[in-house]
Formats: sequence, structure tokens, C-alpha cells
Amino acid sequence: MKQKERIFWILITTTLTIVSVFSFSERVSAISADGEKYLQILHEVISYVENDFVDPPDEKKIYVGAIQGALHSLGDPHTRFLDVDEFTELQNETKGSFGGIGVEVSFYENAFIIVAPIEGTPAWRAGLLPQDKIIEINGKSTKSVSLAESISMMRGEVGSSLSMKVERKGIKDPFVVNLVREQIKIKYVRSSYIEEEKTGYIKLVQFMGKENTAKEFSETVQSLVNSGAEKLVIDLRMNPGGLLDLAIDLAAMFLPTNSEIVSVKGRGGILVKSFKAENKSKKYLDIPIAILVNGGSASASEILAGALKDNNRAKIVGTQSFGKGSVQSILPLSAGTGVAITIQKYYTPSGISIHGKGITPDVVVNPVVASDDEKFGLEKLYKKNRIKPFLESHSEFNQTAINDFKVILEEEKIQISDTVVKLFLFNEMRVGAAYQKPNLDLDVQLTQAIRSLEK
Repeated sequence: MKQKERIFWILITTTLTIVSVFSFSERVSAISADGEKYLQILHEVISYVENDFVDPPDEKKIYVGAIQGALHSLGDPHTRFLDVDEFTELQNETKGSFGGIGVEVSFYENAFIIVAPIEGTPAWRAGLLPQDKIIEINGKSTKSVSLAESISMMRGEVGSSLSMKVERKGIKDPFVVNLVREQIKIKYVRSSYIEEEKTGYIKLVQFMGKENTAKEFSETVQSLVNSGAEKLVIDLRMNPGGLLDLAIDLAAMFLPTNSEIVSVKGRGGILVKSFKAENKSKKYLDIPIAILVNGGSASASEILAGALKDNNRAKIVGTQSFGKGSVQSILPLSAGTGVAITIQKYYTPSGISIHGKGITPDVVVNPVVASDDEKFGLEKLYKKNRIKPFLESHSEFNQTAINDFKVILEEEKIQISDTVVKLFLFNEMRVGAAYQKPNLDLDVQLTQAIRSLEK
């Protein structure tokens, strides 16, 4: 499959996907004696239902339910039945761009689980987090619609509205998030030279734009070194992944030729392929590196972090990553349907499976987060339309903006700590076109990453 740039921000499967297409006769073989026995039992049960159930049954629902139940028993969210619409959706090339909310999701137990919101997008600004479960879209339960229908509901014209009901771990009641779709345009590589720490900082938003991103990333590293950087921090927080080849190319910049980056293993742990560092681009083998990860760092992010960690080229700082590293084969079935089956998994150079586990940081550092009461207070300000006008009249993060925001808190009788106020305003004000230099006073994870590189 020809890899090209795609603006496809509402993803339903892992972005590290190998698609294989075989005919029915090539793939289907005889099942075991036990399989034959239980298949006969299934036929008997369905026969009784069709003939004796009190209400006339829908045959299609019965059989589709049986297929879905069989696949669900495997305990793998990425192995699933694809109806005609879903199978067509996966086969079609995405054409052009469309309005979206900027979030990657995974489908699990009849609901969308957020992998990560993309920085600077509506989903990111709305405060959606990894592991949030989307249970309703525009008032319609995600349990009652197909995957293709759900994706269609999330897409829409730029400027159109979307509401989602979300369940979040640790919060008792689901809450509704209202979003406005935007044209999703992302600058993948952002950087700053933190002169006082002699540290180069690179924020990689997603592993997309293979040719340009790899080149830009390498040029950025060189520019930071030329500016005086003696160490490097690569920020992969909230990076949901992307292209496997790009993760391999970036890892190769920091590893000696022939160093293992990642391996792919199939059933029984049999090695399918091992990816090693090639000598295609400029190498940066001496600069100390720290990589920042969190629960929104997935797939390609975990491959890069795992490769540099296991080769002793980087310190991993932050919190446990998402754990998304499997390969799906998309197989056609009868009547225009299909099935996605997980056939392989990714392993770090030390032989650790990424999938379902993630990358464990060398240095665990939890970020500063607002308490439930503080989140409720901020939500109240949004509902009373106090945030948007404030941001429109305050374009820069400074002490004046902080003081003026505190006046609003006093007027609304809302208590929020100084640290959370500063963090909230800093994050909100960096959404615009001007990229702000990281703030070490507010970003405790970045500060610790720099400290981890001190000799």
C-alpha cells in the first residue's frame, strides 16, 4: 500500500496496521472436532430460536451477534467483524480533508476509547483525556450504531457542532462535551532552545508526513545543537502515533547502524521481522536524550521510546504509555463484509511486548492536575461564557493575564490554586498560531527530564 499523507484524525484501529487480502478459499481450512461439535450446537440453538422464540427473530441480527460474540471472546478490541459499510470504509482512500475534532480513538467493548487528543485541536482544548470513553455522539448511544456510522457522526463540515457524552475514570457521572469541528492542520515538529539549561526541546505531535517530518526533525536537532544544546528532550506526550516507518527513521538517527529498533512476532512468538537502524540519515549518537511519555503516547511513540530505552540511548520520563502495538490483517468475507484479526504484535529490542502494557518510564513523574472541584469551577466558567471573552482580550501569558483571571474567580466565588490557574492559562494561550517556549516552572515532567540528564 502506498503510504501518503492523510488528514484522518478519527481513527478506529491502530495506526500501525498491515492489511492483507486473501480469497475465502485461500484462508479457510477445516476446523477441529471440538469446533465441529460446537458449530452443530450453535445451529441447533439458532434453529430453536427461529422456530420457537415468542417473537419473530431477525435472522441477520442473530448471526451477526453470534459472529461478534465469537470474536469478542478473544479479548482483543482490534479483532472485530466489519459489516458492509465498515469494510468499505477501511478499503477506501481518504479523499481530501474534512472537518474534525482532532482525536484518535480505539473501539473497545462497544464504545470509543480515546487514545489521545491532538494538541491544538477542539478535542484537546475541550480537555478530553486518554482512556475517556465516548458513550454518546449527538445524543445517540455508541452501543446502538455501527463503527462506520459513529465515524460519520464525528465527521462533518467545518464550523458545525458536535456533542459527546463521556465517561471518565474517577468521575462518578458522565459529562457532555460540546465541540465545533475545525479543519485539522497540524505542525508536527515544534522546537525550542532552553538556553539556561543548554537543552534542546522537540515536541513531536504525531508520526505523520513521513518524508518531510523525518527531514524536518533531523534539521531541528542540528539547529538546536548549533544553538548550543548539550542535551535533548523529545516530548511524545499525547502523541497517538502514526507511521511505523517514520518511527523507525527517527530512532535510527540516534542509534548505531544495525541496532535493533523493533521486532514483529506472530503466533507462538515466532519472529516475523526485525527492524534495524540503517545509515540513511545523519546520526546523533553522542547527545544525551530524555523522552517524555504519558497515557496518550501510543503506537509509534512507544516504538521510538522503547527502542531508545532498550538501547540505553534515552531516559524515559513521565507516566506509563498507552500500550498500543498490534498488527491487524483485514480479510474479506462473503456478502461484502470483512473481519479484522490481530495477527502480530510489536516487541521492543529487549523482547517486551508493547501491546496492552506500554512503556514504563525510568523516572515516573506525575503532572500537575486540577482537582475535581477545580475542574468543576473551570467548567462553570465555560458554561457562563467567561473563558472565551477573557482569552480574546488576553493574547499573552503574563502576570497581568493571571491577575485579571483571578478577578473573574473572585467574582464567581471559585477557588483554584495559583499553580492550576497558571497551568490552565498557559495551555489555553498556547493554542494559537504562536508557539510558546515551554515553561519549566509549570511543567514538572519536563523539568525532571532535564534533571535526569545532568551528569
